[in-house]
Amino acid sequence: MHKIFMVEDNPDHALLIRRGIEGSACAIAHYEDGLRAVEACEAVDCAEARPDLVLLDLKLPGMDGFGVLERLRKMKWFKHVPIVMLTTSSRKEEIEQAYRFGASGYVVKSDDFGEFTAKLKRVKDYWLSTVELPRPNVSHD
Repeated sequence: MHKIFMVEDNPDHALLIRRGIEGSACAIAHYEDGLRAVEACEAVDCAEARPDLVLLDLKLPGMDGFGVLERLRKMKWFKHVPIVMLTTSSRKEEIEQAYRFGASGYVVKSDDFGEFTAKLKRVKDYWLSTVELPRPNVSHD
């Protein structure tokens, strides 16, 4: 079973994201703000506990998506976890900053439900079924 961490403060967007990625052996942990997401990620203490994918909104209360992304990339178990930004912003500066901070992808949320869920399915299929990612050493180092 794949583990996905979803960091999204908008309940409507969270529902759409859930609908777009559910259905194929995925357990979704939902965090509504950046600080709670970071705290949950800091509690990950082994390779088996880390998620297979993080879907991260950019505009969050408390700590924004850039802050969360920067913190996650410094954590041992999150160096190679795909972190995909999901946001309504298509601003060039924000896209560039996301990749500078270590985002694996940047997806602009669509107003069209069908288009958005299709994008999410492609993101999920790509990161969970298509590519091979480095697996951390499960021994304690």
